[in-house]
Amino acid sequence: MIRDFQNSINDSRQLRSLHHHCAEQLKLPGEYSDLLRMSVVYCMSAFDKLIHDLVIYGMVEIFTGRRQAPSKYLKEAISLGNHLELINCSVPPPEIIFEGIVRNKLSHQCFMDPKKLADALSLVWLENHKWQVISDTMGRNQQQVVKELRNIYQRRNAIVHETDKDPSTNQKMPILTIDSERIENFILELGETIYRLVR
Repeated sequence: MIRDFQNSINDSRQLRSLHHHCAEQLKLPGEYSDLLRMSVVYCMSAFDKLIHDLVIYGMVEIFTGRRQAPSKYLKEAISLGNHLELINCSVPPPEIIFEGIVRNKLSHQCFMDPKKLADALSLVWLENHKWQVISDTMGRNQQQVVKELRNIYQRRNAIVHETDKDPSTNQKMPILTIDSERIENFILELGETIYRLVR
């Protein structure tokens, strides 16, 4: 799980390296900043997948009795069809069926926004002050960490949904190599911190 996340962040770094190679070393004609935008999207996709994996893994651990259930987990609803599937299964084992149910239930949800992220972690993590603990572990200010993630999430949305264009000018928002690198480093640190705390 964590290795997949780190490898995906490395894929993002490769895009940044490709941008540097084309634009700075070879000085090829054309605009290569979209490679930096792609690296932002890769980072956030990797982060979202990590959170999904942590939550699914944690919910299966609770289901099998290996982890204590937070109140949000106990209030989570599944369909009667899912319930019947669970009580009637023997092959594959119920935890495999349960994992599929949870994976399907969460598949359309996005956990990149700070509020939604904390809400998702509430399914598997008993900690009440999630962002405070995460920020303290990172050695940073809570408001700054939350704001940084929210800003990156908004930029990712602008890239994915609005081609990163300023609505007033219809020109692409500027993005620099240092922006991409800062985002990679922050998301890597945040993801690794959450993994250590929650796993």
